[in-house]
Parts: sequence; C-alpha cells; structure tokens
Amino acid sequence: MAARGLRAGRGRPGCLAALAAAGALSCAEGPDAAPPLDAGAPDSAPLVVLISLDTTRADALGCYADVNRWGLDLDPALRPAPHTPALDALAAGGLRARHAYAQAPTTLSSHATLFTGLDPHGHRVPRNGFPLPADGPPTLAEALRAAGYTTLGAVGASVLDESQGLARGFDAWDDEAPQRVRRRHERPAADVVAAALRLVDARPRGRPTFLFVHLFDPHSPWDGAPVELQDALLQGIPDVDGLTRGGSAEVDALVRATKAGRAPDAARRRARALYLAEVAAADAAVAALLDGLRARFDGGPDLVVVVGDHGEALDAPAARPYGHGGDVHLEATHVPLLLWGEGVPVGVVHEPPVGLLDVASTLLARRGLGPLGQGADLLAAAPRPVFSEATKPADRARPGEWENLQLQRAVVDEGHQLLVSPWEGRPPALRPIEPSAAAAGPQPELQARLMGALLRWDAAAPGPRGGAEDPGAVEGLKALGYLDDGR
Repeated sequence: MAARGLRAGRGRPGCLAALAAAGALSCAEGPDAAPPLDAGAPDSAPLVVLISLDTTRADALGCYADVNRWGLDLDPALRPAPHTPALDALAAGGLRARHAYAQAPTTLSSHATLFTGLDPHGHRVPRNGFPLPADGPPTLAEALRAAGYTTLGAVGASVLDESQGLARGFDAWDDEAPQRVRRRHERPAADVVAAALRLVDARPRGRPTFLFVHLFDPHSPWDGAPVELQDALLQGIPDVDGLTRGGSAEVDALVRATKAGRAPDAARRRARALYLAEVAAADAAVAALLDGLRARFDGGPDLVVVVGDHGEALDAPAARPYGHGGDVHLEATHVPLLLWGEGVPVGVVHEPPVGLLDVASTLLARRGLGPLGQGADLLAAAPRPVFSEATKPADRARPGEWENLQLQRAVVDEGHQLLVSPWEGRPPALRPIEPSAAAAGPQPELQARLMGALLRWDAAAPGPRGGAEDPGAVEGLKALGYLDDGR
C-alpha cells in the first residue's frame, strides 16, 4: 500500500455527538464498541464510511414513514413502528433519498452494483454464486485506494465472503461468519462492528480511510434480535400459533399460511414486528460503530453513507411472501439511502428516483473524485429511469440469453413503476411509487413510454454469463443453502 499523501478537509466536529442528543442509541445502550487499541490522540486523517443493511426495505426505518407501504389496510395504531433512532438522526442531519431502488433483489448482485456503479447487465453478476470477476469492472474500493485511502471491509454473511469478488481493492476484508443459520453462515451486527473496529485499530495512522460495513441481521428468520427489542416491538400484538419469536420453522410455516390465505392479521403484525426488531438491532450497531469511530478519529467520520441492498416482501406479494429474489415489486426494491457529512446538505429529502448504481459516484463526488460505471452524483444529476431485474427462478433462463431476461423486470420513471414478468405470462402492471397514490386507471401513453424504455434496457443485456467462474465457491454456497435461496 503506497501512501498517496491525500489530505481532505475534516468533517463537522460534534455532529456525531448530536446523534445521541437526537435520541440515537449510544454504545452504552447498543452493542459494545471496543476502545481503541492505540490510546493516543484520535487520528486526524479523513474517514469515509459505507454501511449496507441487508434485506432492509425503506419503510423499516422511522425516517421513511412518509413512504410506508406496509399494512395500509390496517388501523395505523395496529402497525408496528420502526425503532431506528441512529439512522433517523443521520437522515435529519444529512440527506435522505426518498425513492432509492436496488437493481437486483439479492445480496451479491446488488452489492456488485453498489461497488461498480453498474447495473447487472454491466457487472454481469446475475445472482448469488456468480462472483464478480477478478478482471471485471473497476470498483469503489479500487478507486479510493488509488486516491490514497486505506480500504477496510467487514461483512456479516458468507454470501459476501472473499471468494465472491467484492474484496477486490480492499486492503483488509474480514468475512468471518461462524454462526450457522438455516444452511448458511452469518454473524450478528455487534460482532461485525467489533471486527470493523479491530480493522480500524490495525490501520496505518495518518492516512485517509474507507470503511465498508455490511450488517446482515434484518435477513430472516428474525430470531437474533435482543429479547428486549422483540418485546418492545411485539407489545400489544397477541400470540399466534406457529409464530412466537421467529426462527426458520416459524417463517416457513408463515410462508405456507400466507400463500394459502390463512395468515391472520396478528401473524402479519408479529412478523413485521420481529423483522423490525432485527432492523432495530442493526440500528443499535450503527450507533455503536459511529461511537467507536468517533473515539478513534478526530471529529468522527467525514462522510457516512447508509444503504439497503434490497427489500423484503413480508406479507405481500402473497404469491412469494417473506422472501426476496423472485420479485422486483416496490416492496423488494425500494430501499433506504442516507448521506451525512462533508459536502452533504443538511435536512434535505431528495425526491427524484435514484438507483444503487448512483451510490459510488455520489460518494466519490463528495471526495472530489470522478464517477464510477454508469452511476451519477445524485446531488447533481438529472432524473432518469431506474431499472431492476429479479434473480429467481434460475430455471427460467433460456439458452443463449442473459440469465435474468425472462424473469421479473421493472422500470421506475414519471412517478410510476412498470412491472413485467415474462415467465409468469402476466400482463404488464403499472403502479404509482407513492404508497398513498390511487391508481389513475389505464394510462396507455405512460405505459407505452415505460415499456419502450424497458425494452431498450433489455436489448442492451449481455449474453449469458454461464457457469460461475469459481466452482469451489458455488459448491460452498450450495452446501450452505444460499445459492438461489431468496429467504
């Protein structure tokens, strides 16, 4: 690692302290953040932090209450409310993208977009099990390392282990995931934060640092959150046979009941509450991470970006509930995107739709660096269509075609999402992106424009990726039960 001597301006001193004043959990209330190994003065070098929240839909955060799309048929008093004070405080002190969308609803493909600024057609990672090639497109970490940053990553699940290609450009990548859940391996957010802070403590002091942290907790089966968080979010919701505290068997039973139309409202509410408890645990980990970084860096991070990699279906759509991968409905693709720090306006809600492919370029622009891939700085770019494609079912691919071309696909533009699903034989569906907006009836001209955009995107799809480049990694993912496992 050759130091480049880059020296950026400092962040806003004291802003992280304001998180606690705004109601955010401190490290005393959330996961313990280890003190710095070096007891000397905090480092004055710049720090950029990117946090991805796995399986986190936008309305799982309190600051996205204005675009909640869950339980609209229920009395508002009966809807479990998110508990995300740390993330809400970041939104209040920075920028919230109100309509941010994932380009794919599974972890590896979505993170490939996050790191390359390319949609799946560009980075050619159709789904889990297809590593980002070693000679593939440039990554965010490579761009920052070339600019003189030490690049560190800590991840929470085996689907992002080093063999999957996202570690390219990182000086250190901690992917330990000892806990077996279903047939995969993961670790709780508190352990990921501890690992991230250990990497920070081992870094060369005095150099700019980029830290990527991936928190997997919101992924089902929602039985890892502290009991006190579960109790708080389950308060007032009656017990339901077969759904008490989460767990694989309970979630599987809930999926069957929902598909059969037999899941009572109380089960829907309990499932939402258990899911929100996992998101609340991730929020507490974010607070602990920021607290730990503030102890290590003078003034804390210069820039913090938080994003969900994809959403989660929960009870809708009922055909494929409580999972992800097979749908690009708004529930599966609408994700949180928060920016806080140097070069970010305070208290701003960004209205135009953006994609995860814009995150890297937006982050780089705040550091005075150029764009990456197809992405654009969302603070400066004109609105444009945002495309997404499903990653399942894998057996619907046609020979000689891009793997996802027959799966669900969607485009968001002009305040609507147009959804097509060739493998199901359903007609295209047009839906407003505002949850409270009533469908305006047939809109043939709008539908034709969006369909034209989607067909042009399809026409630019590459040929098939074919077998994944790392057979050993594929076998490992199969053994873990993660390959094509949308839940």
